[in-house]
Amino acid sequence: MFDPIVRGLTAAWTAYKYHPTQVALLGCRKRFVSVPAGRGSGKTDIALRRLVMALARPKSHGDSPQYFFAGPTVSHAKEVAWNRLLALTPKQWLSGPPLQSKDALMIRTRFGSSLQLLGLHGASIRVEGRQWDGGVIDESCDCPLGVFDRSVLPALTWRNGWCWRIGVPKRFGIGAEEYRDWHEENMTGRHADRAGFWWPSSDILPAESLAYARAHMDERDYDEQFNAQFVTASGGIFHAFDSEYSVRPCAYDPGKPILVAQDFNVDPMAWAFGHCYPSPTRPRDRIEWFDELWMRDTNTQRSLDATVARYGQHGSGFEFYGDASGKARKTSASSSDLQIIANDERLKKLGRTMHYLRGNPPVADRFAATNALICSADGTRRMHVDPRCKRLIHDLQTRPYKPGTREPGDIGDQGHITDAIGYAIYRLFPIRIPVTGSQSVVVVR
Repeated sequence: MFDPIVRGLTAAWTAYKYHPTQVALLGCRKRFVSVPAGRGSGKTDIALRRLVMALARPKSHGDSPQYFFAGPTVSHAKEVAWNRLLALTPKQWLSGPPLQSKDALMIRTRFGSSLQLLGLHGASIRVEGRQWDGGVIDESCDCPLGVFDRSVLPALTWRNGWCWRIGVPKRFGIGAEEYRDWHEENMTGRHADRAGFWWPSSDILPAESLAYARAHMDERDYDEQFNAQFVTASGGIFHAFDSEYSVRPCAYDPGKPILVAQDFNVDPMAWAFGHCYPSPTRPRDRIEWFDELWMRDTNTQRSLDATVARYGQHGSGFEFYGDASGKARKTSASSSDLQIIANDERLKKLGRTMHYLRGNPPVADRFAATNALICSADGTRRMHVDPRCKRLIHDLQTRPYKPGTREPGDIGDQGHITDAIGYAIYRLFPIRIPVTGSQSVVVVR
């Protein structure tokens, strides 16, 4: 699309794969634009180029043109945009070194224009109190409800400034519903100063990358992240679980290590026991949960005693999985949960390894990994539960979200045993979607 040599631009201005909607977006001069496109499909890169191009354009109002790139927080904006903006901006345009301090990230040009990175959450808001010529808001679903109308729009009035609101469409997020409504209104064509653009990742990314993602992600997450669909949020966390397909006899196998998934709550103490099984291409491809432990008003030592009572003759070893809190929380007078397990002489003789998370992952990531194993976007089920695991089955069937959020709405005993298996699944089968530039690579270990 651009020739850096002809335009005097930097080497970062590489040519795009031709896409008519992206061309139309880059040339769009409507004031307000929504772009809920697929992950890794180029929307952020196009927005950054739009900002950099604006820096060299004179404005009729006579004041120094000012532009912004905003995310939910300044740290998000910096991580996503700062280095890419520096690479896209020709050095001969700069009036001095970019300003990079604790309170400000700003590019200033010899044209008198500037481009600043902002955050839109709480005390990080810096968009108010000045007038802007244009800007981009990234991860719009995660930006505070009402911040666009309350804080951004008034700061664009005097200079008739423009704004793009971009981001992967999400069914959860504090501003998700508002962003969806705004985009759908843009797409109606009823507003002369507004436009909406949309495209899936499949238009841009290689088919093999998306096939891998489809095989290892939950269907709703895949539709959201890569098909760029506003998926309707449901109340159930483990929406992929279906007792007709997910519940079946899962046998204890004396020849395989026992996975022990643990939640270190005292009342109840909830553990699950399973085996990993291979596929032709992966030594660990699926999990079958064959038993569970559910004990009231107890501690780690008594739970270990119950485990050894059941499986004390198991000669193929144990693998213990749990959350980071087990390293510090004590359920006895003098020892942490992990120390109790590590020092148990019976387990040492039977053979045990410990695989605890160093830090607890985001709850949403743990749930996504579990749903992907229950049923991936291509319909593959890689986790099954034995009918006798009644607590686990009930939790998978009934555990809800708080309405309109991605936080669990647990009541009573809900959540403990699905947290336990979630720690093991996240450790064994984490989903990673790193994005660099306009490319996305999904890595599932």
